[in-house]
Amino acid sequence: MRDFWETHHWPDGEQRAHWHLTFDGQDDVHRFVRDHRPLLGDYPQLTPVPVEWLHATLQSIGPVTPEQALALAEAAHAALGGIAAFDIEVGPAQAIHNGLAAALYPEEGLSNLYWALRDVTEGVLGAGVLGSRPQRPWPHVSLAYSNCGWQDEDFRRTLVKDVRPKRARMTVAQVSLVDQQQDWRSLYSWTTIATIPLGTASDLGAGDSGGGR
Repeated sequence: MRDFWETHHWPDGEQRAHWHLTFDGQDDVHRFVRDHRPLLGDYPQLTPVPVEWLHATLQSIGPVTPEQALALAEAAHAALGGIAAFDIEVGPAQAIHNGLAAALYPEEGLSNLYWALRDVTEGVLGAGVLGSRPQRPWPHVSLAYSNCGWQDEDFRRTLVKDVRPKRARMTVAQVSLVDQQQDWRSLYSWTTIATIPLGTASDLGAGDSGGGR
C-alpha cells in the first residue's frame, strides 16, 4: 500500500471548496465504521478518519471566492431540486492502493449527483476548470488513509476473512458545499458553506398552487 499523504499535500493554510456527502447523524454508518476500528488499531500504518469528518467527495473544486461560493450554492439549489432523495448502502470496506474505503451502492444516484454538480460547477466557474472528465466516477467513503508505504497482505487477508460487518444504510437527502482544509498526515476538516436539499422542485409542486406575485 502506498502513502496517501505523500501524493495529497496541500500548501499550508490552503482551503479548497468541495461538494460532499456527509454523514452527520447517520448512526448506522458510524456503527459500520466503528466495526472496523479494532482491526485498524492493529495497523498503525493506517490513520482512521474520525466519524465526525467522514465524507464522500462528490466533486473537488479548489479555492473559491465568497461570491463564487454563493453562486455555486444558488445554481445547485436550482439543479438539484428535481433530483429526489434516494437510499444507499455503505460497504463492504476494501483495501485500496492508499487506504481503506467503502463503496456506496447503488452507484446510479450518486453518479447522477456527481455529474449534476460537475455541470453546476463548470457553469459557474467556467468549462474546463475541473480538468478532464472521468469515464466513470467511483462513489466511496474513506475509512482510513495509509500513512506510509508498506506490505499490506496480512491486513487484506484479515479484512476479507474476519471483518465483514453488516452494510450500513442511509437516505441521501442533501449535499454540502464545504470549505475544506487539510491537517497533513492527520485528517481533513471543513466549514460548511451551504447545504443543498434534494427534491425541492417536487416539494414546491405539491404545495404551491402557483399563485403569488
